[in-house]
Amino acid sequence: MDDAFRMVAAQMPRTRRLSPFAVRVSALAVVIVLLVAAFAMFVVSAQRDADARRAALAVAQRAEAKAEAQAAAADLPTSDPGAADPAAVGNMLDARAQAAAGTAVGAAREIAAGGSIADATPSALMSQAPTALFVDGPSTGPSVVSVYAGAAGWAAAVHGAHATCYWVAVATDGRTRYGTGSVCTGMAALAADKPAW
Repeated sequence: MDDAFRMVAAQMPRTRRLSPFAVRVSALAVVIVLLVAAFAMFVVSAQRDADARRAALAVAQRAEAKAEAQAAAADLPTSDPGAADPAAVGNMLDARAQAAAGTAVGAAREIAAGGSIADATPSALMSQAPTALFVDGPSTGPSVVSVYAGAAGWAAAVHGAHATCYWVAVATDGRTRYGTGSVCTGMAALAADKPAW
């Protein structure tokens, strides 16, 4: 062989051919990259659509709340919105006082079912009906129930509007009597003598 040929052959780079396995791996890698890119574009597009829907919903909710506020403001009386109707307030206080007295009677009857009506003391009633405050002294408001429990029976008084006190009493024979008065104690409520308020 000629030395010139050896020199030229040594300087020429060899070309490598890819094996069929390398071609398959390269094609698979390209397909995976394309699938990941397509999935990423889908996720980004879906997120943008969700953000747009969320923003449109927030705008609609704000507009609806504003419309409701304007409608409520239009329904308010224009004369003096801060003034309360004294008769309505009095009726509300009286209704609360009567409800508290009714709650007291119901709780007392439940206690009496397991013993005697005299067992319906303020402390026993507190555990039975915790929505009201039961006291031995006078009632000072529509949620404060003055209670008497003793040999004469059971009675409760609740202060309502103005100087009205609502009385309810349960006699030893089980009859319930109602009444009103100015003295707001359970002892005074024993004088209740009507079938209803």
